[in-house]
Amino acid sequence: MRFKLTLAIDREKYGDCLPVNYQYEQSAVIYKLLASADKKYSAWLHDNGFQLENGKRLKLFCYSRFKFESYRILPKARCINIVGDHVEWLIGFLPEKSTSEFVQGLFANQKFVIGNSDYKVLFSVLKVEALPPVDFQRVMQFVTLSPVCIREREGHQIQYQMPGSEHYNQAILNGLLSRYEAYYGKSYDGDASEFCLDLQGHSKSVLVTIKAGTPQQTKVRGFMYHFKLAAPVELLHIAFEGGIGEECSQGFGCIGVDDLL
Repeated sequence: MRFKLTLAIDREKYGDCLPVNYQYEQSAVIYKLLASADKKYSAWLHDNGFQLENGKRLKLFCYSRFKFESYRILPKARCINIVGDHVEWLIGFLPEKSTSEFVQGLFANQKFVIGNSDYKVLFSVLKVEALPPVDFQRVMQFVTLSPVCIREREGHQIQYQMPGSEHYNQAILNGLLSRYEAYYGKSYDGDASEFCLDLQGHSKSVLVTIKAGTPQQTKVRGFMYHFKLAAPVELLHIAFEGGIGEECSQGFGCIGVDDLL
């Protein structure tokens, strides 16, 4: 289920500048609010997710980058100056417990801070809307709302794959099949032979810093692009609500239907 949050900016406390990398802090806000509403659910989602037989753990939610009314990038300061008064944030949940009532109650009237020690913004949730379900077709046009990350590991080396590279489509499909198995508790038994991600135009590389300023700081590369996706509707549903690629619960792989934006 997909939700749209409308946020207001409280400039009096911290101002209106966000660090360029704020995706990990978005994830922290989601976990914090889950913990405040249901500690057992938060602990399960954070520590376990849906677990496959091979022990791999998945957290089946995704979220977009913020959509600003108006903003400007300040390159020297490495921050985003929010000019408008409102921000939209899309969040998708696959877990069955995340019903409309649960999520709307979770976020309604909340306040939270996004940022780091240099730049931060206090947001207030003005509105939480459950978006209507999508009528999925076997071939659809999508756009990335956060970077899509695909990695290949060769020994101790990590290579980030570009859309259109040799193993990219298969990696996207494998991820969706794993999420399907985790969510439904069984392997997908349909025909996925037609699966195809067709890049529309050029992709944009985005390097994201995770846990900035801490000993655990890492940099992850993803790509933003428009694309056509041919797949069974069951897998399109998984892709839309749970994201595509890797690290979806850390701010990667959220997609939107082009004509819904």
